[in-house]
Amino acid sequence: MSSSPSDLLGAVLAAWPGGVDIVPASTLDRHSFATTRAVAIALDAPVDRALLLRHYPADVLDAAGTADGFLVLPPRDPYADLAALGTVSRIAERLRAPGGCPWDRAQTHASLRPHLLEEAYEALEALDRGDLEKLRDELGDLLFQIAIHAQLASEAGAFDMTDVSRSIGEKLIRRHPHVFAGTSLEGKDLLVQWEQIKRQEDEQKQERRTSILDGVPRSLPALFAAERLQERAARVKLRPPRVELPLDVDDPEFLGELLFGLVAEARERGFDAETALREANERFASHVARVERRAGSEGRELESYTDAELRALWEATNGDVQAA
Repeated sequence: MSSSPSDLLGAVLAAWPGGVDIVPASTLDRHSFATTRAVAIALDAPVDRALLLRHYPADVLDAAGTADGFLVLPPRDPYADLAALGTVSRIAERLRAPGGCPWDRAQTHASLRPHLLEEAYEALEALDRGDLEKLRDELGDLLFQIAIHAQLASEAGAFDMTDVSRSIGEKLIRRHPHVFAGTSLEGKDLLVQWEQIKRQEDEQKQERRTSILDGVPRSLPALFAAERLQERAARVKLRPPRVELPLDVDDPEFLGELLFGLVAEARERGFDAETALREANERFASHVARVERRAGSEGRELESYTDAELRALWEATNGDVQAA
């Protein structure tokens, strides 16, 4: 007499109370694991042992038994599989729990702010040095900052790490239809498409961005902010005229020396270069706002203008300072 599904489920739960995941070896990849539960790998293809060794010690793999075409791996301690992204969130939760770490339990979003900034800058420094081993470690520190902020939000009933993951996953898929939806980029400008999708998102959420520059934090270092502001403007092909350099600069090292020299010149003249550039950023943002208002009064989006029309629009709004 054959067993009923409930009998089979009962037998499985008796052997593995935490449940069991069944994964075909042919579809096994580095995203397949939840090692806090037992894993039964259906042997429909050779098993990638190197992949399994990222999640299980060699002695566990060697001791794992095969039965009826399955390789069965036992559940592991919740903090044992350090290669799993979920373990980072689990560690953050444990540190914040009663009996956890007093320092972590005392933190707030505000108190963690300098640590988030510091870890981001340390990751940038590793990038600049080309030190990939250091970059790995610094990205890990940055990942923990994300995990603990998500844990704080979870405790407040706002969101958790799965919501963070879902939000960015949905956004990336939605904003890359040429990758995930099979649409063609032929004859399209990628950055213009990006801005159009963002506008559609705002309309669906019944939100309205006041400017293409929205989302560039004003607290960024002035040089970084200048790059980001100009990049945002360039997405709609808005490239305002700028001061021409006396020489053709095609060497990053020379450009760095030129920027360094400008800072030295500012210092000798009693100016603060950071403040001067920050004020230039604000003037640029104000001018972009005037351009956007003029385009709005004409019932058009900026990306609908030709390059020549945008140049004319920029020049035409030079005198609109009072309206700003």
